Amino acid sequence: MTPPVTTAAPQVTEQALHLLEEASTEHLEWLKEIHCSLLFQGDERRQACRSRAVEDGLAALVPDAPGDKHAAFKCFRDARQRMEEIAADLTKKAALGERLHQERYLAFMAAVETYNSEGRRLELMLHQALAETDPLTGLLNRRGMMRDLRREWVRATRNNDPCCIALVDLDHFKEINDIHGHVVGDQMLAAAARFFLRRLRPYDLVYRFGGEEFLFCLPHADLPRARRILERLRVLMPRQQWRSPDRRRIPVTMSMGLAALAPKLPPEASIARADYALYAAKTGGRNRICIAEDDDTEPEPVTGLGVGENPRPRAERLAR
Repeated sequence: MTPPVTTAAPQVTEQALHLLEEASTEHLEWLKEIHCSLLFQGDERRQACRSRAVEDGLAALVPDAPGDKHAAFKCFRDARQRMEEIAADLTKKAALGERLHQERYLAFMAAVETYNSEGRRLELMLHQALAETDPLTGLLNRRGMMRDLRREWVRATRNNDPCCIALVDLDHFKEINDIHGHVVGDQMLAAAARFFLRRLRPYDLVYRFGGEEFLFCLPHADLPRARRILERLRVLMPRQQWRSPDRRRIPVTMSMGLAALAPKLPPEASIARADYALYAAKTGGRNRICIAEDDDTEPEPVTGLGVGENPRPRAERLAR
């Protein structure tokens, strides 16, 4: 399984993009100085200390863990090192009055192109991360979620390895907003996201599904094991010291719908199955876990509804 990428807060990603823009501007100035030192002998090349400082700032912001963004930054950094090594050799020869070989200069310009290309790639990845990150919780949103779920679905199917998904809803969340205000509600959502990340396994994935709903992806877990993982969270949630600004305790529970990531169904269908199970958990009294049947068929209406009736139309969801 591909290790999950650490999700940076949107503010951190924006700061990284700003530093990358600074590095691009300073690189252009550095490149001008290199060409001046090659064309006009006797002028010494100034070391690109400021560009290095920008690069250090980027290194502190890009998560130092396995993942696409870290790999892209490493390629960006390696390309700069290669470019500066060739530049140092060229400027040294120019300062000594030695003849510059065309092949060496072309190698330098190829290194410059590689550096620019790696910088653009890193910039695109940071913009993508920004577009896929929920600004409130720092979790990936649905866009990032679907990319990960499709990848995990392929992995689980290929390796015949179980994987489950769960839709999680904070119970009576509308009442929290109504009584304590939306600022407190937002703080609760952010705190819940931190709670999930802290209590789930290191390789489990958490996403902001929308509103007060989250989605978990639980690799290497069949339904019984996934149920045990969720039950531990369900028990721990009410024990958290959730408090309002005036220090009043806010009781919080959650309802969960669990489904296997079925190999014969697209991930969207498995999400629908978890959604039906979540609806059953909420109509069954909340603060509980309901499991979708472990088969590869499209989900059936929840018991008690008319045949063919959509059990959970989004426009008619229960009040939280």
